[in-house]
Amino acid sequence: MSRLNRQQDNSGNGLWAGVIVLCIGLFYFLDRLDLHLPHWVFSWPMLLIVIGFVMAARRKFQGPSGIILMLVGTVFLVDDIVPFAWDLRRFMWPIIMIIIGVYLIGKASTRKQQYDEYVVRGGSTSDDFLQATTIFSGSNKVVLSKDFKGGNITTVFGGTELNFMQADINGEAVLDITTLFGGVEIMVPASWDVKLDVNTIFGGIEDKRLIGVMPTPGKVLIIKGSCTFGGVDLKSY
Repeated sequence: MSRLNRQQDNSGNGLWAGVIVLCIGLFYFLDRLDLHLPHWVFSWPMLLIVIGFVMAARRKFQGPSGIILMLVGTVFLVDDIVPFAWDLRRFMWPIIMIIIGVYLIGKASTRKQQYDEYVVRGGSTSDDFLQATTIFSGSNKVVLSKDFKGGNITTVFGGTELNFMQADINGEAVLDITTLFGGVEIMVPASWDVKLDVNTIFGGIEDKRLIGVMPTPGKVLIIKGSCTFGGVDLKSY
């Protein structure tokens, strides 16, 4: 990927990072004005809700990361405002898992409308569309398609390795990944132009691609999605 394209991707990520930092700054600035507002307005759970809303809005509320962050903030906020007889926080993780489950089911239903559903566990494939679902296990996939169109990768409490070194793209392909308590390693040819648009919560993305290699025109891979309590590694050779 060229340095110019990397700068363009970073500028987009920097914009939303700036919005979040701006919200935090305004949050604490208003707190110092002594406006005699309810204490919960300037509490850290409310800050989580605001940050989660910004992240969810960026993805048009199509990913779980921002929604989960808003849920965590809401649970602690309600527990602080309303004195329940029982601890509401006990139900936080079960509710989060239910939301993630509903999201994955809805995502699978959407995939059926795009192409036939199948689960990839290992080996190689020459299919133009890739769907890999890894839950409490590992998956290692070599993609051989010479006209790769895109796919959906879901990794929950597991690991997924995708090797595109023998694949090719004609135009633009979109790879949608959802990672929760897991990791995804993606290996792509150095000539591909890769654009990253992945939301992270308590996770990270490591771009280990070669620097200074000019991408071939007409070979664009867009990686989007969410990474929560996990990691995504991107490599090129």
